[in-house]
Amino acid sequence: MLFRSSERLYRLDLNTGVVSWNRITQTLTSGLASHTYSWALRDLALGEDGNVFAIMFDNIRVDPELDLPFTSTGLWLGLMDRDGNFLNDSLPLEEPIRIEYEPLQNHVFLATASNLATFDFDPLSNVLSFVEDTDQQVGSACTDFSISSDGSRLAYSCPNGNRIGNDDFSILDMNPVAYFDIDGEWFLGSSPVSATFNNAGTILIATDNEKLYFFDVVTHLILEEFELGLLEGEQIRKIRLSRDGNLLLVFLDNEVHSPSSKFYWMSIPSDRKSTRLNSSHTSI
Repeated sequence: MLFRSSERLYRLDLNTGVVSWNRITQTLTSGLASHTYSWALRDLALGEDGNVFAIMFDNIRVDPELDLPFTSTGLWLGLMDRDGNFLNDSLPLEEPIRIEYEPLQNHVFLATASNLATFDFDPLSNVLSFVEDTDQQVGSACTDFSISSDGSRLAYSCPNGNRIGNDDFSILDMNPVAYFDIDGEWFLGSSPVSATFNNAGTILIATDNEKLYFFDVVTHLILEEFELGLLEGEQIRKIRLSRDGNLLLVFLDNEVHSPSSKFYWMSIPSDRKSTRLNSSHTSI
């Protein structure tokens, strides 16, 4: 298990309970000058063979040799091994807040609160290639992003849906390389907050902070819905499944009673019926 804290990357061995860490630094050369950066980690995603994609921050925002701006935000994209050793030169970024990696289609996704960008990743050379026409707005004030297990579908939860100017409270079933080549949409009762796919990729579980919805991924119909009955001030930050797929974890913030922020969990029945996957988004 990996987790971040300031300028260190921590690794927890779940078998032994031993925690190890590495300070995240990298020396980059520009022209005749070199500069060593001490990165503060903002978000992480596991890559191939234990490697880690990271959104990182550094206060130096201008190339010290050429006096040219790197990025106004101080954000960078890095790829390192499990011990914090960088595998290529880090790249300056503008405003991503979330990074995800999908290993079957080898896609890296960078998300802001409104835009999404897709990169092809070559795990042999560690080279990232931007997918043309994917840096697009797919909502506003968006709160969560999930990828199906086969890499063919994206669910990007945004309060007013994914169509700009059309507040339909739905989550589009998006193609990862052509977002609005949609296969349908999942409709909630009010503003989408978070969503996650089950391990088989046949069910989308979503919430609007009032209910949990279980959708058939293929037909986009509601299979079941449950009232949450949250306490005063509780807001869902995200929902996720346990690694074995048997538990749904509901992570909460509580602005009224912040020390009481917590998470709930519930069992996922194994007999829930959904449409078997055949093919989807064949343009990938």
